Amino acid sequence: MTCVGSGVPVRVVDPPPRQDSSPSRSGEESLAPTAPLPPPNFLPSCLELIRRGRYAEARGLLQPVVAGHPGWSRAHFYLGITYHEENRYEEASELFRRALELDPESSAPRMFYGWSLYYLGRLEEARGMFESYLSVHPAYPDAIFALGLIDFDADSLDSARSRFEETIRLAREKRDASTEAKARARLADVWIRSGDWQKAKGDLERSIQLNPDNYETYFKLSRVLQRLGDAEGAADARRKHDEVRQRARLTGLKDRKTRQP
Repeated sequence: MTCVGSGVPVRVVDPPPRQDSSPSRSGEESLAPTAPLPPPNFLPSCLELIRRGRYAEARGLLQPVVAGHPGWSRAHFYLGITYHEENRYEEASELFRRALELDPESSAPRMFYGWSLYYLGRLEEARGMFESYLSVHPAYPDAIFALGLIDFDADSLDSARSRFEETIRLAREKRDASTEAKARARLADVWIRSGDWQKAKGDLERSIQLNPDNYETYFKLSRVLQRLGDAEGAADARRKHDEVRQRARLTGLKDRKTRQP
């Protein structure tokens, strides 16, 4: 099962929290629980609230459980997601880091932690998380896409292009239109920086076909069409950008769906 907009597989059946009742040594935090276990459907219920965008409600349930069960990795992870989905990456990253400390074998927190680090500008740490996730899930498109973003930010255009093209190939195999759309939009950035405006135009138009709700893609397309001398097409793309952006505001579509990552 996947969680919210990330596409990362998240288990809803989880092992119970660590019941480490041994006294902590000096300077070490005890993992001994101080509260009874919640009911078996507790984590699935929290995940459902997160999927519905009810982050504060889920957080209100998870915070006392994390406090009462400091050794429960999955509860830390879910609490981190409630902050991550509100773009509160500092708080989210600390909870994902703690979740991985408690359960180093868990893979799902690595993707979320990687994205939090990316948005905080800690790019090499983010790279490490995405590469670690790929060591377990080697054909996961979103992790390859994330590495492409980091390469692009470092001006490593050949590597970024290769990763975006690989993301597109895998996304097409999986029929994942959303991931293919964002990878094509970012591949267009590579073509723009390289001065290949026709290729940029083709990838942006295909991205819009796959995800017509992403208003930033229309704006990029308007710039490319202007550069190619198509003033009428550029004006139409800008008009579409304004329409889609206004519709997103009115309908409350999630920011990650309507903007570039």
